[in-house]
Amino acid sequence: MSKHVVILGGGIGGIATAYNLRKMDSNLRITVVSGRPYFGFTPSYPHLALGWRKFEDISIPLGSLLPKYGIEYVPENGEKIDPDNNKLWTTSGKEIGYDYLIIATGPKLVFGAEGQEQYSTSVCTAEHALELQKKLEEFYKNPGPVVVGAIPGVSCFGPAYEFALMLHYELKKKNIRHKVPITYITSEPYIGHMGLGGVGPSRRIMEDLFAERSIKYVANVKITKVEPDKVVYEDLNGNIYEEPCKLSMLMPRFMGPDVVASAGDKVANPANKMVIVNKCFQNPTYKNIYGVGVVTAIPPVEQTPIPTGAPKTGMMIEQMAMAVAKNIVGDIRNSTDRYAPELSAICIADMGADAGFFYARPVLPPRAEVKFGKGRWAHLIKSAFEKYFMWKVKRGNIAPWFEEEGLKIVFGTKGVVLCPDCSGTPGQAC
Repeated sequence: MSKHVVILGGGIGGIATAYNLRKMDSNLRITVVSGRPYFGFTPSYPHLALGWRKFEDISIPLGSLLPKYGIEYVPENGEKIDPDNNKLWTTSGKEIGYDYLIIATGPKLVFGAEGQEQYSTSVCTAEHALELQKKLEEFYKNPGPVVVGAIPGVSCFGPAYEFALMLHYELKKKNIRHKVPITYITSEPYIGHMGLGGVGPSRRIMEDLFAERSIKYVANVKITKVEPDKVVYEDLNGNIYEEPCKLSMLMPRFMGPDVVASAGDKVANPANKMVIVNKCFQNPTYKNIYGVGVVTAIPPVEQTPIPTGAPKTGMMIEQMAMAVAKNIVGDIRNSTDRYAPELSAICIADMGADAGFFYARPVLPPRAEVKFGKGRWAHLIKSAFEKYFMWKVKRGNIAPWFEEEGLKIVFGTKGVVLCPDCSGTPGQAC
């Protein structure tokens, strides 16, 4: 009888793992469980917020997509995991048994500042981006100050930087930039830190970009309260400040969702309910449970005065998905080979007319290689990659051979590496 692999989540991590498994083993029974009925291309949510994309451009219904590739789809969220008996229950009470469980749910959003959820928004989901799009349409009619930034504990800073820079470009196009002071307020110890201790000259680059675009910034502070007309923050000495705003976009911090917590403290990190994994993204206690994506517990790169987390980029998530698929198929075939993701990343921050580019291998220090660039070419690559990725999802193949070979030739990245000893913290060298 074929093994049953259940994947919780239909985002980049869940879809990539499902497709990789199907490509590696045509006999596997694969089930994706996701209450969100579509795959959405998360990196384009800031573009959606600014009206530069339509929702249908960056989403695909899962119900019509997955069965084409022999993947079952359950349109519900997971409710409870029983790791001792290899069972999952959905929100309707449906019981699903599994041989392997991959948790790729994405995070639970935590709006930790008072009033943040009521008076601010984010670009973490398509729904939030569409809500922000409506707010911006009204804002343009009667503009004023804008605050963009991140509360304590945030691990995903890229969209905040990108939104601030793209908003600057959009306001210039509308000829109202001079009416809109933009302030970036962050828990990072300095701008360009990005939860990674900086990447190459990222601090200097972000300082220059903000200076060129007249974007004021305040770093190493804690946003404590959001009101309709201001953002309140506190410095390390306990001094309280207020920044006026007519619109704010503040990134929330991430936690593991309730379904992960239901599996107990051997699966869910007690501190943040993220999935506990080793270097091969396998749970150390329950060997048939794996984590992929933002929901995995990767420790911070360094302790900062105000807490920050380590980001998990799209390329990192694709590498996690490949490693997990290889490990599960290898286990089924009684292979002793185990793989860990390289956790390298190509990131492109769109700025409208141009974009910033960086490559890091690996993302977590110490790094073997870092590359930076900026220009119109990066903006064009970002736009082209969105269309390419959506094409991959529609075609049922997230990791085509020519992409893997191209990345090896151009950047020297392997994606995944053999890992003789999977024990230890994810991101550590094998």
